[in-house]
Amino acid sequence: MKYYPASRIIKNQQSNPEQFIDPQGKEYVGPYYTTFKGDSFTGASPSKGASIPLLPIPIDEKQQSMDPFTLASSKFDTLKHAENQVQLTNPEPFTPRPTEADYKTGKIIRYFARQRNGTTFKIVEISNQTHNNLVNNTNGANFALWKSIALFWRISGPLHNERINNITTRSGIIDTNQRILDQAEKSFIGIKQYLSDLQQFARVS
Repeated sequence: MKYYPASRIIKNQQSNPEQFIDPQGKEYVGPYYTTFKGDSFTGASPSKGASIPLLPIPIDEKQQSMDPFTLASSKFDTLKHAENQVQLTNPEPFTPRPTEADYKTGKIIRYFARQRNGTTFKIVEISNQTHNNLVNNTNGANFALWKSIALFWRISGPLHNERINNITTRSGIIDTNQRILDQAEKSFIGIKQYLSDLQQFARVS
């Protein structure tokens, strides 16, 4: 079992159908956790479950695997399901307000929603509660049209990594946030452009 500090993982998440596959290509639905690098594993935390690596299923890949009739039926079912929901709501914008405790730990967790369809990849920052509603399909969240992601965001420390003998001794705000966005962009297209200010909320020390 690989060890991760509690501040570097997001625990107790629940995957949706058609969100992840395991290394054998089998769909996985169940509890998972995400590391600060953006990698996801089975189990609610590193200490619970086998920690099997999970791979996100791109929407395009899922659609390409369907024959035309199945694809059309799938789209119809999605729309029909959305119509049957009562007062489906789109995510409300949210701006985080880091506390002194957050600056002491050096990071916060930010949540974002992106439209599943279209070509503009509209993104909005959301609250933890809205993220959970989208992930768990609860409280009237419009999960058929929006997907969400949780990201670590460094807010205090030096601007760039500090090294001694080529070993990083302190993680930099810019370098850390850039690395996180590079990984997130693979499954959440547009997030790098949306978060162009790598020093947002930063307190340099």
